[in-house]
Amino acid sequence: MEILDKTQQVIDMLEADIMHADYEKIAKITGIPLGLYQRIFTYICNISLAGYVRKRKLTLAAEMLLSKRKNVTETAMECGYESSSAFSRAFKEQFSVPPAMITGDIYQEKAFPPLSFKDNDTYYVMKGRRMMAELVKIEYMTAEDVLLIGISNQDFGVTTSDLWEVFWERGFDKKLHELHEYSVGMEDCIGLGYMTDFANDSGLGETYIIGKYFKTGTPVPEGMTGKIIKGGTIAKAQIGAKNLDDIISNAFILISDMVQKNGYTLDYQHFYWVEFYTVSRFCNPLENGAKQVILDFQMPCRKI
Repeated sequence: MEILDKTQQVIDMLEADIMHADYEKIAKITGIPLGLYQRIFTYICNISLAGYVRKRKLTLAAEMLLSKRKNVTETAMECGYESSSAFSRAFKEQFSVPPAMITGDIYQEKAFPPLSFKDNDTYYVMKGRRMMAELVKIEYMTAEDVLLIGISNQDFGVTTSDLWEVFWERGFDKKLHELHEYSVGMEDCIGLGYMTDFANDSGLGETYIIGKYFKTGTPVPEGMTGKIIKGGTIAKAQIGAKNLDDIISNAFILISDMVQKNGYTLDYQHFYWVEFYTVSRFCNPLENGAKQVILDFQMPCRKI
């Protein structure tokens, strides 16, 4: 999988000089804007890029202290901490003891080794966890401009799950249903989640909108937001798994890999991620306890 190969290259670059991690090189290695790749790294590795560097620095710090090569102050400076107290707080957070009390047994239990994708089988394996999702279907289409109408996290200032609660509890779904004659897309879609503006490795992008797609020019109901989604080549995929968490954790890896195999590449300069929650493939199977639920996705791409 190309994205895993790129991530291995990033890890190898970081490990070559983890104490002086050069984030500027990452975009050159991956061809992906740094903010977006930070989010991708978190999806793939289950740890943020900054978190990975921090844990690896502290692990090497523990090795320095155990070998008596450096004292606590020297080790703190080597790891880039401005003070011994800040270093000690971070060290205790990872190892549960202050730097002066580190032992070999504690190190063995709490150390964070380098992540590696090398010598794995055909499944994605990270810390013993297999990829528990599958790509059910993927196709490519040329889409026209559409108008996304919904509610935005920037307007309500809540988390992703809370925004969905707002969407249902305040009747925004009913407002969108009144516009059904202008709707475009899947008929049995109860709502979609659109995310973009990936500026760092946390959250689902600085912009997250819950709503539906409509024809451009559709009137936007009061209290809601409208955003034009530019047309172009779109990868439409379906990812199946036993639960939503497994789908979300693995969707990007599966889609980006298949897009590459099909002679396309995701359009990272104009990247967004859309999840479509349908009645037939997601809601009903989930309510009936089916072994697999399917989530529909769209991401912009271009032909190589």
